[in-house]
Amino acid sequence: MNAKFLLVAMLLVGVAACSQEAPPAPSADATAAPSTPTAVAAPAKQVQPPIGDATLSINPGSFRICDAENGAITSTAKWDVSAKKIAEVSIYVVDPKGEKKLWLNGGASGESTTGNWVFPDTKFVMVERGSEKPLAELTVKATPCN
Repeated sequence: MNAKFLLVAMLLVGVAACSQEAPPAPSADATAAPSTPTAVAAPAKQVQPPIGDATLSINPGSFRICDAENGAITSTAKWDVSAKKIAEVSIYVVDPKGEKKLWLNGGASGESTTGNWVFPDTKFVMVERGSEKPLAELTVKATPCN
């Protein structure tokens, strides 16, 4: 008897779960950012305007300094110079003091994630590998913590 009761109860729960309506789509007012000070805006993605057919993007390209661990963040760089018939690129990082270091060498297109070392005003400079011809550059910015 208990087994039949348990089976019927499980069936009823399953039918009830399947018949629930989907939650309504948020209204225009519901999609607005909350006005509470604890709301965190989505970090901006910076996309460098193409120089010819070369593109470079950094995501996030800006951040709230109070949301960063020890003042730094991790970012992801994406690039594509394949339309320029360039085989390889080098991406350098220039810190706020002006010190330039090679971060990576890559193919005509790709993606790579940094460590937790991107500070405000860190600049990414993409050049053609070998000729060092400048292709694109972006600077990560910090926004105030209101």
